[in-house]
Amino acid sequence: MMKFAAGLAAIVLSAVSAPAVQAQSFPDKPIELVCSTSPGSTAAMWCQLMAQVLAKPDVLGTPVNVVYKGAGSGNEAAVYVMSRPADGYTLLHASASFSGYMNLPTFSVKPDDLEFLVKVEKFIYGLAVRSDSKYKTFGDLVSAAKLAPGTIGIAGNKIGSIHHKHIISAFSAAGATVIHIPYQGSGDAMRDLLGGHVPAALGTIGQIMPHEKAGKIRTLVVLNETRSPALPDVPTIQELGYVYPISHQWQGIFLKKGTPDEVKAKLRAAFRKVVDSPEYAEYLKNSPHVEKAFEDDPEKLRESFQQELQSYRTFMQENGIL
Repeated sequence: MMKFAAGLAAIVLSAVSAPAVQAQSFPDKPIELVCSTSPGSTAAMWCQLMAQVLAKPDVLGTPVNVVYKGAGSGNEAAVYVMSRPADGYTLLHASASFSGYMNLPTFSVKPDDLEFLVKVEKFIYGLAVRSDSKYKTFGDLVSAAKLAPGTIGIAGNKIGSIHHKHIISAFSAAGATVIHIPYQGSGDAMRDLLGGHVPAALGTIGQIMPHEKAGKIRTLVVLNETRSPALPDVPTIQELGYVYPISHQWQGIFLKKGTPDEVKAKLRAAFRKVVDSPEYAEYLKNSPHVEKAFEDDPEKLRESFQQELQSYRTFMQENGIL
């Protein structure tokens, strides 16, 4: 009996200590970064950069593979992460859009199922038309939308995304009603703008710039408090007289709840190295839509996301999205 009890105790102790041992050896196998967008978007390029730098020998030192799951307004990506162990080997690319996605009835993963690991940066967006468009200014587009409410389509990211909120907020502030046309990523929206399939589209300044320089599109307004240095002649939405709280897109990482503290600490340290790396400095230099906004304090991140969830829910109710 004593031998049985001792054996049972050893088994229990082994089971309890296994996660701790695994956390100490983390990472000892490839990591998946689940990117909640389509491959052509600027967020997808961000995922690729994060994976590249995280895999460096002096950061995590293990392969980081990007997996694209952009369907279902973030739900497909979140469901996939929830199907994996809470061990830090599956990272969820998150953004401010998740504060909208998680309010949708189609989003099955609850906010408490995930933990906010780090916030890395924020994106700046502009509203653009083709260079041959009859809309020469944002005012022209607003006037047309007022004459025919709900008939002009504006291409953007998924339903419930920050892109969706940007579009509705800007035109609502101007007293106009438009149709948000959702895509799996902003890259797809810009593609259809260039192809003449939509009259206007929302994109990051980084997406817009090459086509603006090539004379293919014209940016009507920047959805930010200050002008973009990359497009100094384009006014902000507030300069045009439309003042409202602008909800900025951020990029960051969520983990499945229950991930060991030791693993989270190692991942936070790794992302601090990422944002201090020469690769990230070069990325910022070449990305006029990006502003560094790093935060890894768990309590600050939790509180800020809870506030965003509630704010977005109110917005969605007021604008008939819910």
